[in-house]
Amino acid sequence: MNRTRTVVIDEVKTGETPDGCRPDILELEWFENKKQKLTRAAVSGLVLELRLGVRKEWQQGDLLYSGGQLIAAIGFKPCLTICFPAKNDGEAADFCYFIGNQHLPLFFTPKQEFMVPYDGRLYEQLSSRYTGRIELINTQLLSNWSLRHLIKNKTHEI
Repeated sequence: MNRTRTVVIDEVKTGETPDGCRPDILELEWFENKKQKLTRAAVSGLVLELRLGVRKEWQQGDLLYSGGQLIAAIGFKPCLTICFPAKNDGEAADFCYFIGNQHLPLFFTPKQEFMVPYDGRLYEQLSSRYTGRIELINTQLLSNWSLRHLIKNKTHEI
C-alpha cells in the first residue's frame, strides 16, 4: 500500500518569499478562499493539511510553513470570467445593481473593470444588455478584489 505523508501547515504568513526559496504551489479555486479546512496536494504532489484562522480568507501568495520551514505558497487558479469595463458611474451602478439582483459575487480589478465568474445565462443577458462591451477572459478572481472586501476594508472608492 502506497501512503503519502501529509504535512501539517502550522503557520501562514503574507509578504515576500525569502530570497533563494522556491516554494511549492498549492492551487485553490476562487470560491475556496474561505474554506476552513483543506487537505490537498500541492503541484509537486506533497499533501498539505491547513486550517484557516477565524474570520480570515486565503490570499494569493500566502506563504505556508510547517515547523518554521517554508513549504508552499497559495496560488489561485484562473477561471473563465465575465468582464465589464464601465465607462462612467451610471454604467457601474447599473451593472452592480443587475449583478446584485442575481446574488453573485462581484469583483473590481485594479484595471477598473468589473468581473463575475462565468455563467452561461448571465453571459447572454449581459451581452444583450451591454452590446459589444462584455468580454470573456480567463483570469484569477482574487478575494481582495471582491466588492464585499473592498467595502468592508474601505480600501477603494468605487
